[in-house]
Amino acid sequence: MLGESMLPRVATWNMEWATPKSRRTPEILERLEQAGAEVVCLTETHCDLLAGRGYSISSPADYGYPITEGRRKVMLWSREPWEDIDDAGSGLMPPGRFVSGVTRTSMGVIRVVGVCIPWSGCRTEARRGSARRVRWEDHEQYLACLPGVLKGLDAGSLVVMGDFNQVIGSGCRAPIRLRSALQQAFPTGMRIATPDLEFQGRKSIDHIAVSDDMAVESLGVISNLHEGKKLSDHFGVFADLSIRNRG
Repeated sequence: MLGESMLPRVATWNMEWATPKSRRTPEILERLEQAGAEVVCLTETHCDLLAGRGYSISSPADYGYPITEGRRKVMLWSREPWEDIDDAGSGLMPPGRFVSGVTRTSMGVIRVVGVCIPWSGCRTEARRGSARRVRWEDHEQYLACLPGVLKGLDAGSLVVMGDFNQVIGSGCRAPIRLRSALQQAFPTGMRIATPDLEFQGRKSIDHIAVSDDMAVESLGVISNLHEGKKLSDHFGVFADLSIRNRG
């Protein structure tokens, strides 16, 4: 599907529920093609958005809201098939916001985790058949579960990416305890590579974290602007990676 990068590239972008029939989709697909990533995480997407291109796995349809056909909170795409797939993470997590799998890239086999950490107002509206959450409750619960999920994965090259729903550093509006919880969600040696990425004066809430056996060679953004309009309310981010020389 996608074009070529000089180094193995991973990317993540929130689609703001674009479908295969959305008017903005052809340009979105062109931007993804130009990005040249080997592995892509799309959030707030449609399960058929990348149909016929590579291999996709996704979270379950139920993410705690009325189910709309085809919607998925998180989907992973790769040029190569996926193995060892997990679309739950933990039964204690807010539902439908996690998917993980193992795929082969030009730098070897890696484990990829796609996340869509709940936003501050997730499920705070009164809904029939479900308890009403308080602000940040689902976000905090997700972050409380994530460390155990990540520590339970087999050791090896690991990339965690998606919509973290937090700006990192200055400008973050999350409570201090949740800023710390996000940083502490990752095992020792993992680091969030994208805290300083911004576009048009706006810092990213979409992030990429990598294990310490990988070096981040370069970072960049995917513009969400086209002919004066937004393709999404998020811009995309990407990272060029390499395996560190242990010698």
